[in-house]
Amino acid sequence: MIALYIICAVILIIIGVLSIKIKLKGEYYGEFNLSASWLFLNFHIYPALKSKSPKKNKDNEKENKPEPDSQNTENSAGGENIFKKFYKNQGFNGVVELINEAAYSVSKMLKSLRKHIVIQKLFIYMTVSSDCDAAETAVEYGRMCRKIFPALAFICSQLTVRKYNAEIEPDFLGKSNRAEYEFEISVRPLFLLNAAIVLAVRLLFNVVIKFLLGIKDKSAKEDKIEKGGAL
Repeated sequence: MIALYIICAVILIIIGVLSIKIKLKGEYYGEFNLSASWLFLNFHIYPALKSKSPKKNKDNEKENKPEPDSQNTENSAGGENIFKKFYKNQGFNGVVELINEAAYSVSKMLKSLRKHIVIQKLFIYMTVSSDCDAAETAVEYGRMCRKIFPALAFICSQLTVRKYNAEIEPDFLGKSNRAEYEFEISVRPLFLLNAAIVLAVRLLFNVVIKFLLGIKDKSAKEDKIEKGGAL
């Protein structure tokens, strides 16, 4: 019984930890920055840290190395490319059907995950100007309003948005447009993990297995014909 209690406690702790939200923060004020945080961990995604450039000697060695021949690599791999085999066995319609199955599985995952993605804030600031031309600035201002506000309304209707705002101002004396924004998105890892598992299962049964069967389909028929002729 003690072991059962320990297992249940560990499971509850894992579920509790995975229920803590992951936050993705991005902003653009002259330079784009993207970061993520979870629990006490902070990850700076963009701009990435610049890696040290490799030594010149190593670069020269890589350049001097001859490129492997594609035909030799295919022959050494032991036969024809598996994607070519699938295309020969199933044809164009089979490839299209496989792509549709993959796209359908991904779309189902996104639909199920959409309910759990929360936009904590979404702020857009824009200044519209057209090289000190008041008439052209007014036209451009109207064009931007027709694009930005419907797009923001669509996002708010499809996702859960806590705070949002869009400020678009015309600058009749300016010479160039300016745009700034910031956003924060949160999602629980538990839902991400669940969606990833469901997607993996769907891809396994609807795409991977069909792909493998499509490769072996033609060869299996030929084996049956040869065995039948021998009998």
